Amino acid sequence: MTVRVDTYALALQAPPLLQREASNTLSAPVRYGASGAVVAPSSGTITITRPDGTALVSAASVTISSSIATYTLTPSAAETLGAGWTVVWALTIDGAVYTFRQSAYLCQYVPPNVISAADLYVRMPELANRVPPAQSDRGTGSGVGWQPQIDAAYYELIQRLIGDGQRPWEIREVTGYREWLLTRALQLAVGTIPSSADDQWRQARTDAYHAHQRAEAGLRLQYDDDAPGHRRGAGPTVTLAAPGRPLW
Repeated sequence: MTVRVDTYALALQAPPLLQREASNTLSAPVRYGASGAVVAPSSGTITITRPDGTALVSAASVTISSSIATYTLTPSAAETLGAGWTVVWALTIDGAVYTFRQSAYLCQYVPPNVISAADLYVRMPELANRVPPAQSDRGTGSGVGWQPQIDAAYYELIQRLIGDGQRPWEIREVTGYREWLLTRALQLAVGTIPSSADDQWRQARTDAYHAHQRAEAGLRLQYDDDAPGHRRGAGPTVTLAAPGRPLW
């Protein structure tokens, strides 16, 4: 048996959230080496299985676009919402087949990203003067300026919803998540800027942290089975107070 020494990475920041009755483009960016550069497969297939183990897609050929394997599908209304879906990529790289397996979720609604670099500049104008150089070889988005930080904040939200044991396939909307995304992206952006003890970025990091903590408290989820006007928090609330002291 051949032991592969090339530890190629499937560079995805969150499990796929597939939207039912909508066109979904899946991608499999593979990265490797000192710079984390994209490695283009020569060919590949994708298999997508339902929770019951039957195949929705069976060893279908992928498209290689800009060195990244992609596949587009539209799940029908008959498909079952929920967890238990599996996506398997079999990609040929340098003559060897590498298999990458992912869990996936089929959803009625997928919360989209709702902020851009322009929103960061409204909240913190000085960021416009500290835009990082083009990073087109990093990340799966445009990779220019502050977009990697925005993308990271968005995927962190998706991971947060799944990690908290929520049901992303039943989410109707996320109330207040724009502020959560904006403040988290600001945190990530100012965190990349070197600073000294007496410059503005030291204080900016503190301000961004506290702004995100406030947004965290306001994050709420609306589910399809919720009563009208009822919202549930995205995570548990922990209150610290001495015994016998009022909770305020």
